[in-house]
Amino acid sequence: MPIQNSLSLDPTFGLGPDPEEEMTEQQAIRLRALASAADEPFDGSLTRRQAERRIAHLQEYLK
Repeated sequence: MPIQNSLSLDPTFGLGPDPEEEMTEQQAIRLRALASAADEPFDGSLTRRQAERRIAHLQEYLK
């Protein structure tokens, strides 16, 4: 019988945060600062995953 890696059995491995979970306070602070620097509106209703993507986008935009 082959040995299975426990990570391959975890269906949530590599998926990131729950798509319905609210963004963290740290994400909100970072997103607010980036949105302000980019002269973009701040959306406080984003989920953690959406906030991660928006932060990454704004960081790239501001380079």
